[in-house]
Formats: sequence, structure tokens, C-alpha cells
Amino acid sequence: MKFYEEERFEPFELAIYSRSPFGYWATTLAIFVLSLGSYLLIATLTQAPPLIEHSDDGRIGIANVHWVAFVTSLIFTIAPALTGLGRRHWIRLEPELLQNVRETGADFVIGRGGHPPKSKRNIYRWLFGLGFVAGIALTLLNMTAQNKTLGQYASSVGLWFSLIWPFIYAFGFRAVYETFRDGGELKQLIRRHVEIDLFNLDRLEVFGAVGLRSAFSWVVVGAVLLLLIVDPGQVVNGLIAVGLAIGGAVTVFVGVVRPVHERIKETKDAELKRVHATMASQRVKALEGMSETAAALAGLVEYEKWVEDRSEWPISPSVTGRLAFYALIPVVPIIGSYAFERFLDFILF
Repeated sequence: MKFYEEERFEPFELAIYSRSPFGYWATTLAIFVLSLGSYLLIATLTQAPPLIEHSDDGRIGIANVHWVAFVTSLIFTIAPALTGLGRRHWIRLEPELLQNVRETGADFVIGRGGHPPKSKRNIYRWLFGLGFVAGIALTLLNMTAQNKTLGQYASSVGLWFSLIWPFIYAFGFRAVYETFRDGGELKQLIRRHVEIDLFNLDRLEVFGAVGLRSAFSWVVVGAVLLLLIVDPGQVVNGLIAVGLAIGGAVTVFVGVVRPVHERIKETKDAELKRVHATMASQRVKALEGMSETAAALAGLVEYEKWVEDRSEWPISPSVTGRLAFYALIPVVPIIGSYAFERFLDFILF
């Protein structure tokens, strides 16, 4: 029986890239320009607050809300961008994955990246709706906190936030569900259909690359959210979000490599049990002085040591190095934010 016989559907995030004529990077740039450009347009038209502020003492500055809008535009952009990038990465790794999968699980690998089963379509719709409602609720809470009426809020940059937050939350709700759904299916594939060959364990390192790619998405989200810390009012929210992002990165990475580790360990234990049974059957003959049996027994001892020394984790040195590098990614926005502030001080004061 095949592992994955059900038809899949293409989520909205993937459809943006599969149907765009501009290519991946140009499409990503277009989404960002559209998002931030619409904010700048509304900010220019409403002047609430103005893009450049002049204080009573003659100082020039930029309101924190503009920085929050910049970060929000980044989040709005990377939501579909990371989904599209994940599919590109999966397709690139398909040949290596198929080397480790039995025929019963091959249909799960081919063309799978980012495509959920059709039976989950309604769940995705409900999650999108719940996220959209949550974004609207956040807009109303923010409006209440600022003591503004709906008309006043719509006559400021609040109009832009009220339009974009529902979509960000909708994408976010679906992304969290997709992470756990996708991880669950991948675990089933590994436990039921992946072949473990102790002589070719290096082929399994592709699963470390898959886990690393999933962790990368969470780390990037955490790094972008760290940019919110530039706004003093967002420090707590930013730190909480970053903590969740890092926790998610570790969870998804371990969620991919651990099942492979368990399968390797099970295979090694079974092989060692078979070797020990063979050694036990030849031990008596070897003690009786049969030279050929004694030589075979010595060979089995060496083979036993070889099996015991086989690595149980599908993680190559390159994956280990990149994982360590990813841990430094959150530092980049902190340095970048500081440099941006210094740059503004230089050109404005």
C-alpha cells in the first residue's frame, strides 16, 4: 500500500510563486515593495504621524511606528517567501531522499514540498479565518489602547496596520499548523518507509539537511521579530516572539533527525544481536581449536566493533556548521538596528 495516495492542493502562499512570471526573488521583492510602499503612501497622505517629525526644540526624528511598519512588511513578505523557499529546497533534495525511501513511500517524496492533502483543505480555511479574525481583534485592541475612534484610526497609518495584520495572523496560524502536520507526516515516512543501510549511512544525512531547512525558517522569523526591540514599547513582545521562534527551530530540527536516529539505533541493535548469535554458535568450535572457526570469530569481533562505531545521527559536519551559524543569525538584526539608528542620527542631526 502506498504511503500517500490522497491528492494534494496548492496553498495560497505557494500559488503566489508558482503562478508569478517574475521568478522567486523578484516576486519576493515585489511583495515587500507592495507592502512597504502601501504604508508609505498612506503615511504620506494622512501625515498621522508624518514620516519626518520636528520637535519643539528643533530636533528631527522618525516615529517608532514607522520602524514597526518596516518590520511588519518584512514579516508579511517572509510568510509566503519561506513557504516557497521550502518547496524549492525539497525539490532539490528529492533525488537524495528517494535513495533512502522504499517504493511504497516514494509517492510521498515526489512533488510533495508544501502541498497538504485535500482532506485538510477545510482546516486550512478555518485557520486562515481564525487568524484573520485575530488580526482584526488586535487592531481593535490597539485602537482602544490609543483612545481613538474608528474614523480617527482609519485616518492615520492605523489604516495600513488594520489591513495587513489580519493577513499576517492568518498566515501565521496556518504556518504553525503546517509545521506540525508536515512534521508528523515526515516522521511516519521515516519510521515506516526509510531503508537503513549500515554501509551507506551517509545517504541519510539528507534528513539532517531537511531538518536544518525547517529550523532555518523559524530562525529567520525570530531574527526579523528581534527588529521590534528597537521600539521600546515592543521589547517584551519581541523577546517572547524570539523565544518561541528559537524553541520552534530546535523542535522541528530534532523532530526530523530524531526518528532517523531511532531507526539507525534499532538497525544497529538488530545487527549486533544477529552477530552475537553467530558468535555464540561458533564459540565452542573455536575453543576446540578449529582454526577456520577461530579466524571467522575474530572477523566477527572486528565487525561487531565496526557496527558499534557507526554514527547514529544523520548529521554531516556541514549541517553541524550551518546549524551553529544559524544560531548567530538573531545577532544580525540587533547590530543592524543599532547601525540604522546611528545612520539616522548622522543624516538627521
